[in-house]
Amino acid sequence: MNRNLGFVYSMSRWFTEHPDEEQTKKMDSKLQVPFVCQFIGMRWSYEELVVAQAKLNPLTRRQEQVNAEIQRLAADGKQAQAAVRLAELKEVLAVLSGLEADSPAEVDRYLSLIDEVVQRKRPFNRADFQAATGPVTAEQLYTNQKVSDLSSNAEMEQNDYRRGNKPNVFFGERKRYLGMEFSVFAFNTDVLIGSTLALLGLLHWLLRRQLEVRRG
Repeated sequence: MNRNLGFVYSMSRWFTEHPDEEQTKKMDSKLQVPFVCQFIGMRWSYEELVVAQAKLNPLTRRQEQVNAEIQRLAADGKQAQAAVRLAELKEVLAVLSGLEADSPAEVDRYLSLIDEVVQRKRPFNRADFQAATGPVTAEQLYTNQKVSDLSSNAEMEQNDYRRGNKPNVFFGERKRYLGMEFSVFAFNTDVLIGSTLALLGLLHWLLRRQLEVRRG
C-alpha cells in the first residue's frame, strides 16, 4: 500500500515538474491577455499602475532598496566594515517589516529616520524606534494585498524554471522583446506615447483628406 502511494506521489510530482504541451498552453493562457487587448490603451496603463502600486509604494520601495543593498554587501562580507553595515541594514529591514505607530504622520516620521540610516546620514539606533507601536501600520497605509499578490504571482510565474525562458506575463515587472529587457514602466509608457502619436497622426491625415475633398 505504501509503495503504491509512493509511486502515485512520484508520478504526480513528475507531471507537475514536467507539464505536457497542453498543460503549458493552459498555464500560459492564464498569464496572457487576449491579443485584441494589445490594441487597447487601458491594458498598458492598467498594468503599469498595478505594478507601480506594488513596487513603488513608500514601504515596498524602501524594503527593496534595503534588500538590494544587503545582497550587494553580502558578497563583500569579508570586510569588517561591510559586516557592520550588513547587520545594520538587517535591523532596518526588520523594523520596516513591522513598522507601526499611533498615526500616519508618525509612520512617515519613522520612514524618514530609516531613509537617513540607509543614506548613511545617521547610524541605526533601535532606541529611536522603541515608541514605534500603535494601531496604524505602514503595511496598512501603503500596501494593497490583492495588488501585491498579483505582482508576486506574475514574478513567480515569470521566474518558473520549468518554462526555460522568462516569458512576458501580465503584471510582470520586466518585459523582454527582441533579445532586450525593458522595465514595464519604460516599455508601457513608450507604447502609450507611441500609440497616442500614431492616432493623432491618423486623425490629422483624415482631417486633411476631408478638407481636400471639400475644396475639390
